[in-house]
Amino acid sequence: MRIPRMFVALLFLAVLSNAQASEVEVRFYPATKIWSHPLENARQFNSVVLQNTAIVNHSDKPVTLQTLRIDLLRGGSVVQSQFIDAARLDAIAKAGAALGTSGMLQLVDFQFAPKQLFGKDKPTISGQRTLAPGSAFYLPQQLLAFHGSPEQLRVSAEFSGDPAQAPASGTLQIHHGSVPGKYRFPLEGRWFIAAGATPYSHHRWAVPEEFALDILQIGANGLTFRGDGSKMSDYYAYGAAVLAVADGEVVAVLNNVPDNVEMLRAAGESQSDFRQRLIAGQDAMLTGAREKIPGTHVILRHDNESGTVYSVYAHLQPNSSMLKVGDKVKSGARIGKLGGSGNSTEPHLHFHLCDAPDALNCAGMPVSFDNIEIPFSDWNRAIQSGDIVVTQP
Repeated sequence: MRIPRMFVALLFLAVLSNAQASEVEVRFYPATKIWSHPLENARQFNSVVLQNTAIVNHSDKPVTLQTLRIDLLRGGSVVQSQFIDAARLDAIAKAGAALGTSGMLQLVDFQFAPKQLFGKDKPTISGQRTLAPGSAFYLPQQLLAFHGSPEQLRVSAEFSGDPAQAPASGTLQIHHGSVPGKYRFPLEGRWFIAAGATPYSHHRWAVPEEFALDILQIGANGLTFRGDGSKMSDYYAYGAAVLAVADGEVVAVLNNVPDNVEMLRAAGESQSDFRQRLIAGQDAMLTGAREKIPGTHVILRHDNESGTVYSVYAHLQPNSSMLKVGDKVKSGARIGKLGGSGNSTEPHLHFHLCDAPDALNCAGMPVSFDNIEIPFSDWNRAIQSGDIVVTQP
């Protein structure tokens, strides 16, 4: 049967009227790609953290979120999905609005990057699923565990109402493995990884240091220090030579931040008292001289066929680096001495690779080293929190 053209046109207009053209945007920070991290190499179980997501209403009418869907895709097909329903969206919206009014978005802008995430420095974050014109819904970190190697992560927002707002979606590329290139461990000898990229580490939940390592040393007494640990020199790691992980060029040096003796745990101090004192000290850094958070530090630029990456060596001893911006260094060259400067609770090396020449305003990237062994590990795998790492000649 032949259908009249007028009927086809009316049907088309009816479809358009039931779903308004999407004027809602899904935005991310980091904005275009994320890196996975292995949970278990042999069985190919991996994970990604979706750090920051915003649903921004650019229209001139309120829209009401009904469901958020997070898909993992391979070859364009969905291989895994998870849903956030209306009840959970309500709770998330309230928490997001509280974050917005607290000033934390601006105070910790290296984590949230409000200008990139929301499109403005001071966004209006909705405390409910219904988004007023110009407002946004904030979705905090989401950890996804999966099997294999999906290529993309897609967030889709669906809306209620009549007429319903058309669904909106955004997509991130997923990179697997580690940054291409040849890298050596930044220290020599036997070392303990106090914090890595595992989900129970604070690193995994922070954009700049998602894949960072906190590296320290344990003595024969089973502790990281001799004596009562009240002096920097009590710590076995203190003063160790910190080495360049690859050939590179110095792009940043801050050489005069003092060792933070005040952050050392006092003899007999309870864990809860120490934690409260630590939080107060960190808050003071955030509201004061934030550039001192990494302490005395050096940043190197490394160029290879896959692009440019930056290596960050933080919490060094003050005045222990002889480098200056523009210096060329070889792999294994001395960067400085391991210390306890900046936001450091005891002497250790904080190391990470990232995508920008700034220790805080960057996105972390995973690294593998070609000169280490992990004792007691059954197979080659990424470094995890709690590992002992031994360098090889």
